[in-house]
Amino acid sequence: MGDRTVLMSLREHLRGRICEEMLLGRLSEKEAAGRLFLSVRQVRRLKKRVKQEGAKGVIHRLRGRPSARRISQEVLEEVKRLYEGRYLGWNMTHFSERLQEAHGIVVSRERVRQALREEASRPRRNRRRKHRRWRARRGREGELVQMDASIHAWLGDGGEEAVLISAIDDATGKLLWAEFFASDGTLENLAVIRGIVSKHGIPAEIYLDRSGKYFAQEELALAARERGEEPVTQFGRAMKELGIAMIKARSPQAKGRVERLFGTLQDRLVKELALCGIKTREKANAYLRREFVPGFNSRFAVRPEEKDGAFVKASGALDYNAVFCVKEIRTVQNDYTIAYGGAKVQLEDQAVWAGQKVEVRVWLDSSVHVYAKDRPLRARTVVARAG
Repeated sequence: MGDRTVLMSLREHLRGRICEEMLLGRLSEKEAAGRLFLSVRQVRRLKKRVKQEGAKGVIHRLRGRPSARRISQEVLEEVKRLYEGRYLGWNMTHFSERLQEAHGIVVSRERVRQALREEASRPRRNRRRKHRRWRARRGREGELVQMDASIHAWLGDGGEEAVLISAIDDATGKLLWAEFFASDGTLENLAVIRGIVSKHGIPAEIYLDRSGKYFAQEELALAARERGEEPVTQFGRAMKELGIAMIKARSPQAKGRVERLFGTLQDRLVKELALCGIKTREKANAYLRREFVPGFNSRFAVRPEEKDGAFVKASGALDYNAVFCVKEIRTVQNDYTIAYGGAKVQLEDQAVWAGQKVEVRVWLDSSVHVYAKDRPLRARTVVARAG
């Protein structure tokens, strides 16, 4: 047969035999259409092609031809060159998005994966995951916020040490706030809540881990109750003043949305920061606000089930410094000083007297302020204690 040999699949062979039966008058076009699950019009067209071309008339016209959607070898080589250079170690989805955004190369994630199949540095997932009971998203934006901190080499070798505190909305997956700090303390967490309140409003509930900066630990709570006081942390006091309910997570999986968020950020954000050459927290925070957070929300956020949100806009009467601070009570000494943080603060206001209780407030910028019944008092520079 030589070059006249026609290779056909079982389906094409069946179509050829039925077309021959039609040409011999043994089958009507309607009967053939029923056997091939095609329309009469399609069968008529097949019959005509077999009559003109023989058995090869049932073979698809595109067989053996290069796809019109194929990607040129030059483009694939450019993809490999870029990956082996500045994008080494990026995951395939992130890399394919960057190819389109920064280089104008539109290639699907799967095609990129195939092109880089032999690349040793390409991330590979372990798809075996422990089963957890699924929990539906909340219905309204602002109904529940999940918040946590992550210590990681965010700024790479030679970069400043940084802790990333982030908050994500449960209903939409929107990254409400993310900010780098030197440490994960009460003031830093209050700064994140202040950012959320000023930008989005006051949420209804917040999901947190069991850290002592959020919830009073057992011994401290017991001591507070013995004194007739409410066992609440500085963070908890601020949340109570704002009307935000605090929910204690019993395990990392309970607040899985924010845990998965950090998995994504430790992959994508680290590479983006390295690509921009960012090594300081200040520049990293500017990049988060300007580019990363808007892009992240555009890519990953979803619409809530309910249109009406649960965020409550803060009124103009809200004193941010009075809420987002650390408050502690001190007693005025005979020399009109108070002790705070291993130092002394000299009060210059004549309206106070020895033995009076005053309130010390540490604002988010770590500055110390003294109040008597919500009235600010003048105070001199802090004087360190001798020894």
